[in-house]
Amino acid sequence: MAETISQSAAVVAEIVELPQRLAAVVRIDGRVEEMPRLMGEAFGLTAEAITMSGATIAGPPFARYYGFGERVEAEAGFPFTGVLVDTDRVHEIVLPAGRAVTTTHTGPYDQLAIAWNRATAWMREHELSATGAPWESYLTGPGEPGPLITEIYWPLD
Repeated sequence: MAETISQSAAVVAEIVELPQRLAAVVRIDGRVEEMPRLMGEAFGLTAEAITMSGATIAGPPFARYYGFGERVEAEAGFPFTGVLVDTDRVHEIVLPAGRAVTTTHTGPYDQLAIAWNRATAWMREHELSATGAPWESYLTGPGEPGPLITEIYWPLD
């Protein structure tokens, strides 16, 4: 049964069990204002590498964050099934199996910090420790009908 954040019925945090998944990613490093361009480029390169390898995209695009401050260090791409042929920029990684806290944000990307703050407060309240790098999965994106919908995942011990 999912545990929820009491502040808003629209924002739910819960613990989920994730399967291990392969992903094709491009490592990105840049200022916050460069992220839309860098992520767009990474999504294009990874989708092309997956297709050219004869593999299949197996989920929405995502970005996994290793550092967030004046500069953002991340990797962005798509989960896939099949076999990936690496390129000079596109590499295969494993999204880990195991427990993770997840919550969904509906709205602009510049308000994602609200969802991250709620998730971290919920983890503190439930005495949970994050392990590994968190990521965002973009269920809808700019130019698609409807609101932007982003799922946040934070691996747990």
